[in-house]
Amino acid sequence: MPNLIKKMLTILTALFSTLQISAGESQAGYATVDWSVAETLIALGEPPLAVGDVKSYQTWVMEPRLPHTTIDLGIRLQPNFELISTLSHSLNAQPLTFIHSHFYAALNDKLSTYGKVYNVEFYKAGNAWHNVVVATQEIGRIIGKPQAVQTLLENYQKKIAEYRPHLMPFTDRPVALVQFIDTRHLRIYGENSLLGAVIQQLGFQNAYSREVNNWGFQNIEITELAKLPKNTKFVVIKPYPNNIASALTHNTLWQHLPMAKEPLILPAVWTFGALPSAERFITVFTNGLLQGGETW
Repeated sequence: MPNLIKKMLTILTALFSTLQISAGESQAGYATVDWSVAETLIALGEPPLAVGDVKSYQTWVMEPRLPHTTIDLGIRLQPNFELISTLSHSLNAQPLTFIHSHFYAALNDKLSTYGKVYNVEFYKAGNAWHNVVVATQEIGRIIGKPQAVQTLLENYQKKIAEYRPHLMPFTDRPVALVQFIDTRHLRIYGENSLLGAVIQQLGFQNAYSREVNNWGFQNIEITELAKLPKNTKFVVIKPYPNNIASALTHNTLWQHLPMAKEPLILPAVWTFGALPSAERFITVFTNGLLQGGETW
């Protein structure tokens, strides 16, 4: 019985949110379990009605922020189809439109019961930056806003041009972009990654020149950091496990690495994101270098 009550409350909350949206501003019925799509829709002026795992989005992506009316579809790989069914009926004659990457393609058949389904591909073989741009343009075509995509791209290039001169004094050091998985393992982002492309556009060299996967990273052990150039600027992107800072203080290898003396700790940026995450990274990376980063 408690589970049934919980489900009913979830559905009623979603319906109430939907009614609030429709009574206020006009909003198309876009829904996505893909955070890269979600942030892109927001940047293009069409915030999604519903998104998968809203709470975790706020932890891993942070910005652009989701509207407070955004409905949480639940776990991204296992969304709440009962809730989706309710939403599809609450939009009257307007069908839901689902957009996500092929990573979630297993959901296509079930989602197609409730609306139109489109797949875009931000991350695949080939040039990472080109793939992100093409996927963004495809979303623009799907929602009928190709000009908004062009404006987004132009604004991004303007930001690169604006920030790059301020970063010139720091470009003499290669940059290692990492996220801690646990106390012994990291994801390190290579040249052919979203953020790898951004630092290159800003005039930096990536400290990690080895091959990476289609998502732009390679899993490494902390011992492998010793192979990076000695003058590497070590950039850590949040979030990470709570015990990382204390574990590193007891790691002899880490304590002897030159890069350990002044790591740059940045707030969360969606490293598997799209243009909005790339633009956010420009801001937090620049602020970190000029004003200092966050603490462990």
